[in-house]
Amino acid sequence: MNDLSLAIRSVRQRLGKTMAEFAETIGCRQSTVSRYESGKLTPGRSVLILLLQLAQGRERQPILDALQVDRSLASGWNETDLVDALKTFEDYLETSPAPGKSRETRPKYASALAAFAKAAKRIVLKGSDVEPALIDILHHWINHAENRNAHGYFRHVAAYLEVELTVLQARKGKPLPKPAP
Repeated sequence: MNDLSLAIRSVRQRLGKTMAEFAETIGCRQSTVSRYESGKLTPGRSVLILLLQLAQGRERQPILDALQVDRSLASGWNETDLVDALKTFEDYLETSPAPGKSRETRPKYASALAAFAKAAKRIVLKGSDVEPALIDILHHWINHAENRNAHGYFRHVAAYLEVELTVLQARKGKPLPKPAP
């Protein structure tokens, strides 16, 4: 076992989850969690970002190391900055419809839809080109929105972008601007 595998096990145990429950949380199989915890498999970048969101205290450093976040960048982030940098993932979890609930009984779903409409309006009013990858992501959402398993992949993409853009901005010495409400 290595520091990363111990950190992953620590996160899971602190959350009080079985391997199967934890696998569902991070979007993989129970056998994959077992391989992560035994050190036989290193998680990919998107899973590492999710793990960082769940980690606390000493659990974070091995994950930051696996993400290859330069220690000088990581040490410049206080706990609040790091949590803010990964807030997108948490926000998406909060706005995801609860299993077994209809859309009409999920007010957070409606607020996410309203937030999407406001963001789209800002993009259109700005009048600038849109990255084609964003259009691809929207097409994937249109085609897979009814597949509950696909929702986790969209959360992974959002969390990944948040961390990568924060690191990019930190390298330039500029803070990442807060998303507009």
